[in-house]
Amino acid sequence: MLVCLAALAAACGGAKPRATDSAAAAFAAAPDTQKVDLGAVKTGLPPTVSDSFVAPPKHPPLRIANIPDAPDDLIAAVEREEGISRFCYQEFGQKVDPKLVGAVALVVVVDVGKIWTARVGADDWSSPAGKGVNECLTQKAPQAWKLMPGAKVPAGKYVVQLRFRPT
Repeated sequence: MLVCLAALAAACGGAKPRATDSAAAAFAAAPDTQKVDLGAVKTGLPPTVSDSFVAPPKHPPLRIANIPDAPDDLIAAVEREEGISRFCYQEFGQKVDPKLVGAVALVVVVDVGKIWTARVGADDWSSPAGKGVNECLTQKAPQAWKLMPGAKVPAGKYVVQLRFRPT
């Protein structure tokens, strides 16, 4: 045991701190108290643009002669199953043109409390990609849109307005 103490004393007791160790310790412990003008800091960012927001074009309601707008119960069915219109827009429109904006007026045929068909009566798209959305809507909408039991939708043709823009 005495030998261990002698070895420990020889290893630690005789060592003197070096000047570089104390300078490094003093530098690391010193707080950063310099004031810096952040307005003078140079960045690699491009200059700002005065107004980069561009409003999407306004689409007035599309009108189809001699066909009335959809009654509230039909609109409720369309809104309840809005996922199908969103699917058609995203999968067949936005994947082709991410900035696609537009509107479509579907002529919906209702009879015996059921939606039988939907066809495009009018459309207004920002690019030809909207035609894919139209085709999808005419195929999928009659299957997805279901009237609630007791819905007050007389048999006939109605116009359902749909508007689309990127979110």
